[in-house]
Amino acid sequence: MVLRHALRNALMAPFTVIMPQFPWLLNGVVIVETLFNYKGFAWTLVEAAGNNNNELLLSVSLVSVVVVLVMQLISDVGYVYLNARLRLS
Repeated sequence: MVLRHALRNALMAPFTVIMPQFPWLLNGVVIVETLFNYKGFAWTLVEAAGNNNNELLLSVSLVSVVVVLVMQLISDVGYVYLNARLRLS
């Protein structure tokens, strides 16, 4: 009873607040990788911008946009699953 009804209603508010925050992690990764000299996804973005490598800059930006769109899709589908009043038609 608690898991089926109460937990679904209790998870709606945190889910709608937390899920859109995941794409913001990409911005934080850029800062952290630049400050601590880690070689990763954001480091590639910074190096491409510094070297005027437009193709690499566009491809890294495209991957970032795809990540944002997938997270928004997961958020929307998850909200429909958690909210009993909404149904997929």
